[in-house]
Amino acid sequence: MMDKWMNNNNFNKILALVFGIILFTMVHVDTAPSGQTTVDIKTKTIENVKIEVTGLDEDKYVLEPLAVDSVSLEVAGKNSDISFQFSDDYKVMLDLSKVEPGDTTLPLYYKLPKGVSLVRMNPKEVTVHVEPRNTKSFPITLVTKGKPAAGYQIGTPVLQPTDTVKVTLADNELSKVAKIQGTIELNGENETFVEKKLKLHAYDNNGNEIKNAVIEPSTVSVELPITLPFKSVPLEIGFTGQLPDSLVLSKVTPEQETVVVYGQAEALKALSAYEATVDLSAIDSAGTKQVKVDLKAPAGTEKVMPEAVNVSLTISEIAERTIEAVPIKLQGVGDDLEGSIVNPSSKEIALTLKGAPALLDQLDKKNIGVVADVSGLSAGTHEVSLRVSLPKFIALANAGVPLTVTVQLLSPAAPVPTPHPDTGGVTTPEPSSEPVIGDVEPTEKPTHSGEAGGATPTPVPTDNNPENNGTANTSTNSENPVSTGGT
Repeated sequence: MMDKWMNNNNFNKILALVFGIILFTMVHVDTAPSGQTTVDIKTKTIENVKIEVTGLDEDKYVLEPLAVDSVSLEVAGKNSDISFQFSDDYKVMLDLSKVEPGDTTLPLYYKLPKGVSLVRMNPKEVTVHVEPRNTKSFPITLVTKGKPAAGYQIGTPVLQPTDTVKVTLADNELSKVAKIQGTIELNGENETFVEKKLKLHAYDNNGNEIKNAVIEPSTVSVELPITLPFKSVPLEIGFTGQLPDSLVLSKVTPEQETVVVYGQAEALKALSAYEATVDLSAIDSAGTKQVKVDLKAPAGTEKVMPEAVNVSLTISEIAERTIEAVPIKLQGVGDDLEGSIVNPSSKEIALTLKGAPALLDQLDKKNIGVVADVSGLSAGTHEVSLRVSLPKFIALANAGVPLTVTVQLLSPAAPVPTPHPDTGGVTTPEPSSEPVIGDVEPTEKPTHSGEAGGATPTPVPTDNNPENNGTANTSTNSENPVSTGGT
């Protein structure tokens, strides 16, 4: 049946007529003259059309923010043209290709969809301010907010790839930059804080951010050490065990002179040095030996860094040398007394010393201190033990034999004793109102380890134990600033 209608010539003519009428009506409506009421011309207002800035040479100039950054457009057109257009199809441009530094008023250009015309634009022009662009380098400042874990402290941060940045701004703005700063947020950390991309900001002297500053690089990587309190203290080398009698130490050199001890503040307060102990019992020949010494945290502390050190020991065959005419100094005479050494009358002594040949060869009596200490003694004649100070790794060869001198202490009003004509001895002065106690033994002073290159006070006799012969001496060697004595 349908095929029959399609093949009917009259039906086809009628159908063509209907389509023609429809097309005529559409064309007539869109193309009708403006004076005819059948033409559908409408107006429309497009608000907040963003101004697009073009042509600015950003390597040379900086554009300050525009006072007006958008416009409103009133447009006209056929209903079919303006009703189905998006706001993004309307463009407004500001051409800065020929702008110069300073204030300039420039017209705005527009671009509208096809078939749409402009009725009005508000505003039609804008005033721009352009400044020459400049660049300056600034150091990075880091600040922290919050706190690490209780008892922990913040160390020195490490920045990568740089600790300075370049800031680019208009000349008048660049002079306002006071610092480039990054802020680290802490919340009870007890280990190193790491931030891979810490944002940097520019600030003026009042702490206000300069938001249009161009910072290069704009982020940095930072590692902020967070540790227990720590203290750097001298490393001292002590000894256990003994060398064979024929050997002596001549030099001790640790690979570093200080260590760092970590712990609570109270425990560190009393710590003035760290002693590492070297065992000499395994050494049986002369030469230079390398010894690794493990370092343990002192009592009350958490750790010591490094955890081990290498110590170089120089071992030598023992030798002896006698130093003549070493002066004896009198020490500790009371304010109300006058003292003098009466025996030996020369006030000098010869000392036989032992140690490494090289150290003995360098030895001079200026490096040796011999003291007769009469502190606490009253008027009278006294036999006083001598205290001998020697350089490191040098010892008395006759350490087991006491060294004494005779000292006379007198009150200023007492007569000066004269030698007896028969015996040559000293005549005891006549009794006076002042008590004279001639047989009081002096108080021995404790032995102390000396600093490197100085003199170590050593009471004589220093040790009656023959087993100490050939062991390390706690005196001082000027070549090695690290003391080997105890703390």
